[in-house]
Amino acid sequence: MPLRMLSCVVALLLCQSLHAQPARRIAVLAGNGALEQTMPIYKVGENRLTLSLTGKLAGMPGITLIAQTEIDLLLKTQNFENSDRSSAATAAQIGKLLGASQIVLVNFTSGTQSHHLETSGGTTKDVARVQAEGNARLVDVETGAILAQPSCTFKQDAVASETKKWPVVKTTGEGLQAAWNDLWTRATNQFTEELAGKLASALAQAPAPAAPEILVAGITNGSVLINQGTVTGIRQGEQFQIVRMVPTGVTDPATNAMIKQKQRVCVLTVTDAEETSSSGTCANGVPQRGDVAELIQP
Repeated sequence: MPLRMLSCVVALLLCQSLHAQPARRIAVLAGNGALEQTMPIYKVGENRLTLSLTGKLAGMPGITLIAQTEIDLLLKTQNFENSDRSSAATAAQIGKLLGASQIVLVNFTSGTQSHHLETSGGTTKDVARVQAEGNARLVDVETGAILAQPSCTFKQDAVASETKKWPVVKTTGEGLQAAWNDLWTRATNQFTEELAGKLASALAQAPAPAAPEILVAGITNGSVLINQGTVTGIRQGEQFQIVRMVPTGVTDPATNAMIKQKQRVCVLTVTDAEETSSSGTCANGVPQRGDVAELIQP
């Protein structure tokens, strides 16, 4: 196949895939479950992990992450802010309100910090320890089903301080609180890496979101405005056939319902494509709000 023809085929397939596979809208949500309800310190840790995991998932192709500010506003206005959100049903309910395809529900399931002394010869060490378990459930918003539930565990020690008695008494180290803080940071980083990797595989197998219908929203300043934009693959210069379903005056003999036919109104050429909307000029006709825009393949 000549190189020029091959390039055209590749460009055509890419254009089709952009519109056939819209980006998933994903929300990453802290579960705020039983552990966080009874011990608020773990709520802080869970929120920290949620933000870290959100940042890690942000670079994944085919995903549009719902902004944390949008999630926080919904949680507050719908009285979910301080409630237990750790069930899949609750997560799916929140996901529907956010317009998400799937929810990533982050949960700390256990967490402890402790310390112990280790003595050897003339040296005594105060050793800090952090143990934690957590998971990130991938919940399908439409069905409420848990599509995947990757989990991870963390257990590490760190020397908080060390006291030597010979030849003179000398204590070094940053202390317990600093050691615990460092260990919790390590736990967050480990959880983020492990969970992001496992979620990437699960999302690749998750149900694809339905292609959104592209509709005429109205006419403003002489331009026809449609309700989809670059997030769903629309690009400047693309053309859409604007169609309208109109009654024929004939009824279906089986149902007695009016039969409608598709009527071509005009051809829209996109001159400006924003994230969530696009606009352009429509040749040879005047569209109405609710008319359907169908991509014309080059």
